[in-house]
Amino acid sequence: MFGSYRAAHEIDRERSRALVLKVWSGELDAHSVRVRAALRRRSVRYHLEVDVAGHMSALAGTHAAMYADARVVLLIRDCFSWLNSAVDMRIRSLNTESSYFHAKYLRYGNRFANEEAVLQEAGLIPIGSWLRGWVDANQRVLDEVPPDQLLVVRTEELDSSVEVLARFAGVPASTLRPVHANRNPSPTGLLGEVPAQFVIERAQEWCAPIMERFWGPNWCDLATRLPQQRIS
Repeated sequence: MFGSYRAAHEIDRERSRALVLKVWSGELDAHSVRVRAALRRRSVRYHLEVDVAGHMSALAGTHAAMYADARVVLLIRDCFSWLNSAVDMRIRSLNTESSYFHAKYLRYGNRFANEEAVLQEAGLIPIGSWLRGWVDANQRVLDEVPPDQLLVVRTEELDSSVEVLARFAGVPASTLRPVHANRNPSPTGLLGEVPAQFVIERAQEWCAPIMERFWGPNWCDLATRLPQQRIS
């Protein structure tokens, strides 16, 4: 969307993730001198006008505090379709070990329930772990970025949010263009093997405050976005 500007998607990912890992582990405070110095180096090194990196959500509050003119866009996807996408993405990368992935999702200590045995057999993680990671990533931004520096956009409304995004960023709307990228070319449907009611219950346990805030009291109806159980 911001292709007319100096924009990048998850640039310098490994270095940035290593910094986030130190924040998650408690080795560094998100507002420490070392973290702020690393963020300044990143800014000088790449000189981006638009820095798109989901893993940097853990440091969004630090960015906002460092730069009064910083604007943070939280692109939020409903927990059901996000979970399905996350499961499929992980299946495609099972052979790639990632300390970042483990730190993001396995620090909560969730265990598999009988209903999600198919995920365990596939070498994945419990649904509760996924959803708590979703909550943490979104809630950090909501809690730490001042309201006047934050814009929340639901993923399904991205195409119709050009005017809103342009005003927020202070650029002409004519310079932004809706694009469809990163679509899943081969969905597995594996999550459909887990009873939908079980997924809803886990979502109610962890995601309810955020989901109700942005999708209203009937947010559980969005469980229809989960894949249907495969018929053998």
